[in-house]
Amino acid sequence: MRAAYDAMLQRDGQPVAATEEDVDDVTRPLMISEPSKKDAKVKKRRRVWPWIVFPLLIVLIAAGVGTWFLFQQAMQVRDDLTEMKSELKVVVDQVKDGDVEGVAVTADKIKSLSASANETVDTPLWDLAAKVPFVGANIQAVAETTKATDIIVSEALPSVLELLKTFDLSGLAVDGGIDLQPFRDVQPLLPALSETFAKAQGHLDKIDRDAILPFVEDNIGQVVDMVGEATPLIEVGNKYLPTILPMLGDGGTRTYAVMFQNNAEIRSTGGNPGNAAILSITDGKVTMREDWAVVSFAALGYGGTGLPYIEPAEKAALFENDTTQYVQNYTRFPEFADTSSYVQQLWTAATGENLDGVISLDPVMLSYMLTVAGPVDVPGYDRQVTGENAVQTLMSDAYEDFGTGAEAQLFFDAAAGAIFAKVMSGDWEPMPMFDAFGRGTAEQRVYMSFVNPNEQAMAVEFGTDGKIYTDTTTTAQVGIYLNDAAYSKLEYYLSTSMDVACDPTARTVTTSITMTNSIPHGDFSNYTLGARNGNFGLPRTTMMLDVLSFALPGGQITATSPEGSDYPDMDRTGNYNGLDARNIFATVAMGETETVSFTSTVPEGVNVPLSVRYSPTVTQTPVTIQESCMAMFPGTEVPAP
Repeated sequence: MRAAYDAMLQRDGQPVAATEEDVDDVTRPLMISEPSKKDAKVKKRRRVWPWIVFPLLIVLIAAGVGTWFLFQQAMQVRDDLTEMKSELKVVVDQVKDGDVEGVAVTADKIKSLSASANETVDTPLWDLAAKVPFVGANIQAVAETTKATDIIVSEALPSVLELLKTFDLSGLAVDGGIDLQPFRDVQPLLPALSETFAKAQGHLDKIDRDAILPFVEDNIGQVVDMVGEATPLIEVGNKYLPTILPMLGDGGTRTYAVMFQNNAEIRSTGGNPGNAAILSITDGKVTMREDWAVVSFAALGYGGTGLPYIEPAEKAALFENDTTQYVQNYTRFPEFADTSSYVQQLWTAATGENLDGVISLDPVMLSYMLTVAGPVDVPGYDRQVTGENAVQTLMSDAYEDFGTGAEAQLFFDAAAGAIFAKVMSGDWEPMPMFDAFGRGTAEQRVYMSFVNPNEQAMAVEFGTDGKIYTDTTTTAQVGIYLNDAAYSKLEYYLSTSMDVACDPTARTVTTSITMTNSIPHGDFSNYTLGARNGNFGLPRTTMMLDVLSFALPGGQITATSPEGSDYPDMDRTGNYNGLDARNIFATVAMGETETVSFTSTVPEGVNVPLSVRYSPTVTQTPVTIQESCMAMFPGTEVPAP
């Protein structure tokens, strides 16, 4: 065929170009029976496209179906979690009402809902969806929250509900104290609960809350926050309940001195501890001792202790000479352990006994406690003290309404005793009271020091030990502390703020305190106005303050502002527990504001967060840490406004 075809394309023995008619007439039958390579390639290309398109369609269809199924499942998970949250509220009410059978029924519903939600998210589809950009973070957030919730419900809820059947929060208060048996009952459950919540927290730690959508955050945020708050509390309970029970007299009597620091006459850790109580606690029941030992303790404390002066001399140089001779001056020490040591020595000198610990509160802290516990009537006086009026009543009215200092002191004693009796009765809601203590601790209004090392470790954990750090292992502590030098109650009208700035090039940190005297006039009692001001030629409305600060451990104070006071004999230089220290005598006139600053060098190698201490006043003390300090002290938390 090929030879015949070639012959047909020759004329007169010469090759000629084939015309379309030649192709049409001669070659069409041949092309049909034997296609050319070019046409074969065309046909081949036409047959490839189904193998590309069909898989794409299948993928798209599968993705659509998968997305639809995922959406349906997500809606079911949302419904399960929403209903479960409602049932959790129901079970809380049932527990409060003592509805044991209702608790059991509701708990079964909660378990079923949690198991259903967890079964849904614990699938390959959800694992795959969690890897998809943008939406993946939201899918993972829902899945991990559901898994964490299921862990808590399936592993922790049974123990918690069993405990709640017998743990009646409203029944914790007993005559003169707190029933310890519920706490004894809960102690064996805490290790397993702590492990369960830690496991749940492990799932929640995988969630990037900054990457999820608002509506996802709205649905899971409550659970995430609840677990985040509960986990450390349970861990602390598991760690310290064995210590707290003996502190509350489980297995024997404990004796504590409780000091009430009056911020109106300011001291380093709060104020003049003009009032103190000796408490005995046995099996959770608290009694305020009023025996001869307490009388001897008070007489010695206010009449002249006879205790040794401060040693060494470099430390004594920072304080007035009567600091250890009267109990009301013990709180001039910024290190609460020093205060506690002298209280212990005074009690032993007066009674021959030993205290188990020393606790300090100020009237602002008492006002927080009264807000929870409710108002009290002051015995012997037509006065009621509430959370709203406690600060003014105890730190101002007492000195203006009762003539002499002695009469004011008697009222303060009666009011403080009534408040503490109310609080120690246990007739209040526990969680709000815990929140009140948390607030007071954050504001540096609560201090504790214990003889038992486990109890002291707990005080350190809670930040109530009042420690002056002499190393920079965990923190670079800066602070400024105030002591009234006018023998007045003027500091009821004192407000302060703290500022910390750094110079990375010079490797220095400067701590400043700004003090404002807002006393409105001079028409106050002699007990409120400054008793020593005349010796300095100052109006009695002028605050006279010893302003004390320390260098960082291993550093030196290189500058102060001002360089010194107008009364150089009142300025002091010394060393406090190994720290370079300065005291500037400051005067703040009525309506005026003064700032005092201390600059310390920062030793090489210090690479820990900053922490700031100060003397708490009647009002809040704002703390500002400048941006310049963040690089020098990594991990420093910016204080809340």
